[in-house]
Amino acid sequence: MSDGTAEVFDLGYQPYEGERTGRGARRIAIWRDGVRVSLGLGRGASAKVAPWLLIALALVPMVVLVVISAFMSPAQEAADEFELPSFAEYYEFAIVPIGLFAAVVGPQLLCPDRRDGVLTLYAARPITSADYLGSRWLAFFTVSAGAAVLPELVLYAWNALDARSTGSFLADSWDVPLRVLLAGGMVAAAFTTLSLLMATFTGRRAYAAVATLAVVLVGSAVGGIAEDDFSGRAADVASLVGLPQVVVAAARWVLADEQSGRPFGGIVYAGWLVLLTLGLALALLRRTRGLMLG
Repeated sequence: MSDGTAEVFDLGYQPYEGERTGRGARRIAIWRDGVRVSLGLGRGASAKVAPWLLIALALVPMVVLVVISAFMSPAQEAADEFELPSFAEYYEFAIVPIGLFAAVVGPQLLCPDRRDGVLTLYAARPITSADYLGSRWLAFFTVSAGAAVLPELVLYAWNALDARSTGSFLADSWDVPLRVLLAGGMVAAAFTTLSLLMATFTGRRAYAAVATLAVVLVGSAVGGIAEDDFSGRAADVASLVGLPQVVVAAARWVLADEQSGRPFGGIVYAGWLVLLTLGLALALLRRTRGLMLG
């Protein structure tokens, strides 16, 4: 039982004495948190499986091919029969893990915030919806672009080392790293924007992942049917709904390795991909602003 006594502790008012930062620091903090979420850092082992596995699926095959080429180099006949893929050809394979990475991991940057009601708390702080969304988008873009570009840079480094004259190779192909960065950036921007847009429609990451995959797979199927089974300008235009085909064609054009037999030239695919990404970005910004203010 209580003896009826009490104590009063005068702790006094403790003002905040830490560093006061501006909007730029807040944007960086949201971006850094987004990168950590994208890679599963600071979370359990299960959160790391999907992102690192999909990144490995994009990177490891290129590393394996380079290692095989290195072992075959001394045997000239075997080396002549074994050819590494070109920078553009590798996207034919890499588009699968990159697309899966965007669908599976991307929603983690928005869905938990929406489900837990964190978006309204962000809106109460001195940052705008554009600050929040831009930082989240850039965080996932940073990771996905790295996954798209790193295998290509591994291939470029090996080609430089394996060339008869590394100096001459670097002088003749000085623009290849720039093309690789641009192509990887276009691919990552398209999938990042689509994935985050799907995440604004639900607080469940699984639903957002399925929606992203549905858009990609259905569009790919419709575009492939229109391109392969029909003829005429209407069918050619309908083929543009196939995002994977458009992304690969645009990347091939940027890398100066266009694929013959396509309905349009590479510049058309690249221009359409840019317009499509911008349209998705505007819809994403509008959706996020409505969620934060509503």
